Formats: sequence, structure tokens, C-alpha cells
Amino acid sequence: MLSLQGVSVHTGGHPILDDVDLSVMPGETLVIFGESGSGKSTLVDVIADCVTFSGSVLRSDDLDSRSVGISYDVFATLPELRTRDVVEMYSLLRGVQPNPEMTKLLRLDDIEARRFRALSAGERKRLGLYAALYFDPLLAVLDEPTDGLDPMQRRAFWRLVEQRRGATVVVTHLWEEALRSHDRICLLAAGRVLGKPRALGEWMSMVSHRGRFAWAQSAAEEAEGIEHFASVEAHGYRYLYYGDERDRDAALKVVKCNAVEYSESLVTLEDVYLLLKSGIGPLGRE
Repeated sequence: MLSLQGVSVHTGGHPILDDVDLSVMPGETLVIFGESGSGKSTLVDVIADCVTFSGSVLRSDDLDSRSVGISYDVFATLPELRTRDVVEMYSLLRGVQPNPEMTKLLRLDDIEARRFRALSAGERKRLGLYAALYFDPLLAVLDEPTDGLDPMQRRAFWRLVEQRRGATVVVTHLWEEALRSHDRICLLAAGRVLGKPRALGEWMSMVSHRGRFAWAQSAAEEAEGIEHFASVEAHGYRYLYYGDERDRDAALKVVKCNAVEYSESLVTLEDVYLLLKSGIGPLGRE
């Protein structure tokens, strides 16, 4: 349905996206995960064709602006419009009748008389999701769609995604959302795609590490004895990875030499992301 080939975006000589290859298949839910500054929103801009880039974006013949719905992290419109006015405006722009089932699910009926300037961040997000999804687009690209939503509203959002017939691209920095509902997951860091998109089971079946130890570490500290292990420093913590039980015992000795308090956990997709981002290959095969 959509294919990005060698897409790069530079600002002031600085790469925002760097040689990105990515495809979206008909009807799939593709989750793109990346930390802040990884280039996620710029990738949405490329798909929306509203930023200058090199490389190519190929679209299927039936995919055009009328069949694509895009929701950015922040939704904006005229401040004096009421919610019902925004719903009606989008219906007139696209020539598609309002979707009463979706307005109910997103609880827009509760705020239909309120002006946009008086809406909370979460209410604006719900209105933006409606604008992107109400006409059942062939492709929906949703940037941080659950940010600002309460747990009940998040569940309502994922019901909408699971009911969709078209393809959905969910762009997020939240791990729990990346794992919620997907066909494939794409990992994005520093403007680069880390390996080809895969389902969670495929990612995890390729990991050579079974567990990790973690302890708090300041930037000024140096961990000792970690050179024989896969190790990553992130978010103020040192993560030390191990494979089998014998490897774990050796890693534990190193950890006890470096930390008074530590924790242990199984490897997750977040660890795959951190290892790949750090240039440490946790994958046994591509």
C-alpha cells in the first residue's frame, strides 16, 4: 500500500531521518516505536507529503489524500468552533456523513456544545482522532494517539483500531502501547530504522539474551568488569545482559561488585531496542 525507499530528511545539515526503508501492507496495524527525538513526527510528515525529503515514497493507485487520515500529536482548529461544528466541517470537507457510532465511542457527544478553546488536551486528542478515522480511510497514520487519554479512552481507541478494515500506522513512544495491538513493530532511533519491522514474537525469538540486571549509575561512574557482557547505559541505569544460567551467575558477580541495590528481569522488546540502538547486535539472524 505504501513504501518508503531510502527516505532522508535533513535540517541545517543535521539528519532527522536517514535512509529509511519502510512498507505498510493493506489492512495491517504497524506500530512505529521511537524515543523522543527519534524522527517519528518527521516520518509522519513524509507520509503526509508536507516536508522536503530525498528518496521515494510509493503509493498504491487507490491511495490518495482522500483515502488517508492523519492525526498529529496535537490537533488544532479555529478556537471559537464548537465540537459539533468541527465534526460538521470535516463532513463537508470530505463529503462524508458524520459517524455517530464513533462520536459516541470517543465521547464527543458529551462535549459537542463546547468551544475548541475550552477543550482539554485529551478532549482535543479525541476530536483529532475522530477527524482522522471517521471516514474509514484506507490508511490512517496516528501520531501519539493515546497521549493524554485516560485508560477507558485508550481502550476505546484500540477498539477502533481493531475494528478497522484499512491499514493503521500507530506512532508512539510508549512501550505498553507498542505492544497493545499490532501486526508488525518498527523500531526507530536517531532517524534510522533498526532492522526490518517484525511481530513481537519474531523479535523475541531472535534475541540471544534471556535476562538482565539493572542498577542506578550516574554519568560520572564507570562500571567495572562488564567487558565480557552485553551492556547498555540508558535513562540513568546500567543494564547488564546474560544468556544461560552459567552466564547469569557470572553476571551476578559483576553486578554485586558495582551496585548495592539492583533488580533483575526478563528481556523485553525495550531491551532489543536499547541493544540495537547502542550498536550491540542481540539478534542471532536477520
